[in-house]
Amino acid sequence: MSGAGDAGGTGRRDRRRVVLDERGRLAAAGAFTGAGPGLPPTDGGDQGDHGADDGAPRRRRTWPQRMVLVTGIVLVVLCMFGASVASYTLIKVESIDRVDDLSVAQAAKGEPENYLIVGVDTREGHATRNTDTIIVLRIDPKSDRVALTSFPRDLMVTIADTGELGQINAAYAHDNGEQVLIDTIKQEFDITIHHFVEVNWDSFKQVVDAVGGVPIWIPYAVRDRGSGLYVPELGCVNLDGERGLAFARSRKLEIQDEDGDWVQDPVSDENRVRRQQIFIQLAMAKVLSQVRTNPLRMRELLDIGVANVRLDHSLTIGDMLDLGDQFKDFDSENLETYALPTAPWPEDANRLVLRDAEAEPLLNVFRGLALGEIRAGVVNVTVLNGTAADEAQMRETLATDVSGALDEVGFNVGAPDDADTFYAQTTLLHAPGEGLLAQRVARHITSEAAIPTEADPNLAPGHVTLIAGADFTSVHQDPMPLEEMPAPPGAEATTTTTAAPGETTTTTAPRPTITTVPDRYVVGEPPDGREC
Repeated sequence: MSGAGDAGGTGRRDRRRVVLDERGRLAAAGAFTGAGPGLPPTDGGDQGDHGADDGAPRRRRTWPQRMVLVTGIVLVVLCMFGASVASYTLIKVESIDRVDDLSVAQAAKGEPENYLIVGVDTREGHATRNTDTIIVLRIDPKSDRVALTSFPRDLMVTIADTGELGQINAAYAHDNGEQVLIDTIKQEFDITIHHFVEVNWDSFKQVVDAVGGVPIWIPYAVRDRGSGLYVPELGCVNLDGERGLAFARSRKLEIQDEDGDWVQDPVSDENRVRRQQIFIQLAMAKVLSQVRTNPLRMRELLDIGVANVRLDHSLTIGDMLDLGDQFKDFDSENLETYALPTAPWPEDANRLVLRDAEAEPLLNVFRGLALGEIRAGVVNVTVLNGTAADEAQMRETLATDVSGALDEVGFNVGAPDDADTFYAQTTLLHAPGEGLLAQRVARHITSEAAIPTEADPNLAPGHVTLIAGADFTSVHQDPMPLEEMPAPPGAEATTTTTAAPGETTTTTAPRPTITTVPDRYVVGEPPDGREC
């Protein structure tokens, strides 16, 4: 899987029959028939710049356990500048273990790159090829932008080397698992990977303890009997490696209310990610503040990193030192973190599927695409023959022909049907708030005028109905550029920058606007006016 940069958003996926019913809940339409091959047991643990809980405690490690470590290690490496530590740095980094025979994409110098970071557990009795931490970290040297997202270990995908359905973390258990996981992420999410980093989970506590702990804000006592977390102190509380690990692992957080009762977080998985993102940023701030002023601390963290990471061969010492010079003044508050929207898998509530339409703008950050870009493979389309109700004007095979053409493009196409009334003009219907999905379909329809687009409250999320009218002409394979399309209702118009002749422009997707409602279970971040 090598290439010069990110591919466009046209990847096709095999999980095409996952749909949402009229209440927005996921329903399976014949795609999943039992566990099937490749599934771990239920109770087991570009254009441009190129889960749920079954009630029983399960020893599941979450992504910030590795991310805090990775944050420390990566930023320590990035901050390796200055003659006083240069020779030591070169000697230590040269001893890092490398992954052989790994095919990753190559980006032009100075262009954004995606780092795939996975966590493994090598403690006695825990050695496994199944990673439960899968992170993509995107670094853009030109804009000083750093963004990360995490793929839940229980996310259901089609594994790249077998074509079988399984949890995404199972890809790492295959022979040549590093490559299989890289290829699976490209196949399923159209994200190009440029570098690979494997981190040993056991070193998490070492990093937190090495920097003297991570201070977080605790407004009321919290506990999690599954992860071993118990913090009765209130206000700014410094978590050492042991308690920091328990906080990062917390899947069943409870808070103590005014009456002294313990109340469990009702949306633990979603809020866990939000708490983890807070912890990452606070840990980054602590690490950065120390390595900038204390070369000895930098050496200590570097020693931990060298002993506990593996890298791809293309990530050279020169690359790391260049990034270090670029990001030596990076502010941890500028780290962008994106939690992918998921829903329970219909066959097993302990596994997850991605809410594709909602996830597209977030994933586009890591593809280098415009936020309004939607992959054809996440849109479910039903074509109706809008001429069938008028025998004089009926085009008998219209819906069938259009369905076949859209299927070739890569849309998830349902069975064609006839419209109840005659339509002189082709019309698109979409679920409320999902005009971008209808726009993606419209970009493939040859038409001199804008195609009418309407919200239909009876349509399930992720679904579009195309009523091919008497004016319908043809479907073209390549989508019309976004900047040439009228903006769908409720969406912002797309803007582009045109380079002068002979110049090349690089597009970095703007940061998506994410609105979160305050939640008392999301603890860790100090309130306004307070610092930890």
